[in-house]
Amino acid sequence: MIDFFMFFTGMVMGSFFHLVGERLPMKRSILFPRSHCGACKEPLSFHDMLPLVSYIVLKGSCKHCGTRLSLLYPLVELLTGVLFLLVYRHAGFSFEGLFLVSLCSLFVIAVVSDLFYMRVPNELFLFFFPLFVIYRMLEPLFIWWEGAASLLICLLLFYSLEHFKPNSMGGADVKLFGVLAFCFGFKPFLIILFLSSVTGMVYAKVFSYKANEPFPFVPAIACSFWFYLFCGDLLNPIGDFFG
Repeated sequence: MIDFFMFFTGMVMGSFFHLVGERLPMKRSILFPRSHCGACKEPLSFHDMLPLVSYIVLKGSCKHCGTRLSLLYPLVELLTGVLFLLVYRHAGFSFEGLFLVSLCSLFVIAVVSDLFYMRVPNELFLFFFPLFVIYRMLEPLFIWWEGAASLLICLLLFYSLEHFKPNSMGGADVKLFGVLAFCFGFKPFLIILFLSSVTGMVYAKVFSYKANEPFPFVPAIACSFWFYLFCGDLLNPIGDFFG
């Protein structure tokens, strides 16, 4: 019963995260106007916004104008529901669980924003990062200063990369890697960076991006982070490589 509650709560939040990721980069209010069809602007009723269920019942179309709805809506809802459930099974109702839910929420919104606009607004980091700082103050890493040191090394690494190869990494990508370095330390950051590079190359190949053509890289970072978080034991050989 609790599993279903966490999954459904995650899907409800996923619907909200999609709205935030779609509106915040455009400086639009996340409260007004209420959710509506992007084509006919008709407000959505409560029944139209039931996570996943409404999309299936309406067959992926607006009931007012018949416009096809983006598949991203149910995918984000389903993804967030799964993430909330996995976090609960990983950490239960705990301070760590609240921290991981917040971190996963940041990445879900960032993925939506990057897919829509290929950028992630600074307001998102300004909201979430203080929460992570508070968590790390109350629950420090094995070495209390490791998070701050890892963040500094991460920023220096990408600063050097930018010097030798300009525009090779987006600003939002650097900030997300910085968050991961601060929250988990330098070794996990390197592992996620390696996985993100591989995932990003596969993503660019599958969607036929040309060499040096910008593409949304946040989904690759997010998938690598989630894989590290929930399947970390499978990454021990990579961890051993990085020492």
